[in-house]
Amino acid sequence: MKDAFKGTVVRYNGATMILVLGSPEEAHAAHVLERIQRQGGEACYFDTRRFPGETRITFDENSPAGGFFQAGHGTKNIPLADIRSVYWRYHYGVETGHIPDAYIASMAYREIESALGSFCRVLDCLWVNPAAAIEMHRYKGYQLKLLKQAGLRVPETIVTNNGAHVQAFFDRLQGRVVFKPVRGGAHTQPVTQADLSPERLKELAKAPVQFQERIEGVDIRVYYVNGELFPAEIRSQTLDFRDDPDAPIVRTQLPEDVEAGCRTLAQTLGLVFSGIDIRRTPEGEYVFIEGNPSPMFIHFERMAGYPITDRLVRLLTEGRS
Repeated sequence: MKDAFKGTVVRYNGATMILVLGSPEEAHAAHVLERIQRQGGEACYFDTRRFPGETRITFDENSPAGGFFQAGHGTKNIPLADIRSVYWRYHYGVETGHIPDAYIASMAYREIESALGSFCRVLDCLWVNPAAAIEMHRYKGYQLKLLKQAGLRVPETIVTNNGAHVQAFFDRLQGRVVFKPVRGGAHTQPVTQADLSPERLKELAKAPVQFQERIEGVDIRVYYVNGELFPAEIRSQTLDFRDDPDAPIVRTQLPEDVEAGCRTLAQTLGLVFSGIDIRRTPEGEYVFIEGNPSPMFIHFERMAGYPITDRLVRLLTEGRS
């Protein structure tokens, strides 16, 4: 942790500032901050682990500046009005490990979390992406409902802790079912007959699971950056392409209606930057799986040759019109 501020701007010359929510430890945060600075922009990390111990934040609607942000060691006050944009790469959450008393720590957690959450909504600039969009990704069942209501084809899905409903869903789809976490954090797995055993289904009493129609076909990842689309096939031999890091990534073209669907997804979920996952079935149907509000992209960019970094940095530098 001693190098956590390496690369952080330790001056402020009154120029427009870009905050990078993350730290040098996170590759994409470091990549974006370095590119901004290389192009002559002002940027600094906003590492949530450093608040309130080292990072200082004041938001005050009665102040002409709206308040101030100070990233840490040696950084001068940055008026909130001078923050042009925020790249939300990784929120580390709230830490209160320095408070030994459990009750006081719980109270401090509430106050810190509320202050951070307020800051992420009070700061009036371009957020890539805004807190509401990030939060929505935590509730994937709700996200899928919104996409379906917007007219997009999504997999049939249930979220349940009821074993009988899992069996009924499995039977209705004739065994073409996968399971994955409700929120995320683990890879997609096929549902097998062994998973339907009474012993296995009892595990649902510990936590609900998301069960989904298995969509056969080719994985397509589309990067959406402020209206531009960068699509490529991920020619994986596995059910979840994340299990196949060596899968070829090949540029592709999307039909006009699918391009329109990508823009509908972004608008529906409030995204200006997204990694959109689609499956194209052998019959040529395009099924929307999800829209990620903070996707990794460096490997994809290198493999497909798309200018994702340039477009993202341009968006952050130009800010909100």
